[in-house]
Amino acid sequence: MSTLTERFAELFADRPEARPVDLARVCGVKPPSVSGWLTGKTRQMEASNAIRAAAFFGVHTWWLATGEGPKYLKDGEVDGHQPHIQERAQGWPFSAPYEAYCKLSTAEKKALDKVVSGFIVGMGHGA
Repeated sequence: MSTLTERFAELFADRPEARPVDLARVCGVKPPSVSGWLTGKTRQMEASNAIRAAAFFGVHTWWLATGEGPKYLKDGEVDGHQPHIQERAQGWPFSAPYEAYCKLSTAEKKALDKVVSGFIVGMGHGA
């Protein structure tokens, strides 16, 4: 079985565009906390951080926390340990997966909001 540090190394290798600072932002923690996960100084994560980190990387929460079970979610699959994402995804009106939207940075989400809002207003709907 792998360590939390090894699992994070694997995830960052799979997604080279992801940065530890992005993970800190998603989890709502300071970068030193993420550094602890990545270096092995911290061997376990709080459940809420594991859920957010798993959603960020698109992996099963159980795999991230324990190294057991399947790593990646299948297309359309929702991790049962991520109920807040599952609830929001049910009303998601776009063809792009909600989980992919969750991985966008705050700046990217704001830019997307401007595009969608501009389109809706331009079509004569909304204020």
